[in-house]
Amino acid sequence: MNHETPRDDAMEREWALQEQAARAERLGLDARDDATLQRYRAVVRALRQPLDEDLPPDFASQVAKEIRRRPADTMRLELYLSWALLGTLAVVLLGLIVRYSSLLQAWLSNPWLVALAICFTLPALLGKLPAVTRRLG
Repeated sequence: MNHETPRDDAMEREWALQEQAARAERLGLDARDDATLQRYRAVVRALRQPLDEDLPPDFASQVAKEIRRRPADTMRLELYLSWALLGTLAVVLLGLIVRYSSLLQAWLSNPWLVALAICFTLPALLGKLPAVTRRLG
């Protein structure tokens, strides 16, 4: 069912039909001859039914095993595209540094801006430190 606020007359009519169908199903009112209303009532009935599928208790482990069983070749394209994107971003960053080097130099000559940058960067890096040491150790 549509839960966003209507914006025009056609949407207003659809909204009203959906709400009318939901109310009629909830209250168990008699069915009318309106075919559109009957379609919405069928949708409301379908949405109220519980899902038929019950996932097995070890569903997540089965999915993980299936992923591990797949060959590494299936992920090779994504890896190459990720490296290409990273390279492109590095080239753009280098270009921006060269383009705005005089502005960057002016910022770096101001000790207060450098201190501010360190105050924002250092906690972020220290927050990642435990994860890095766990991987290395």
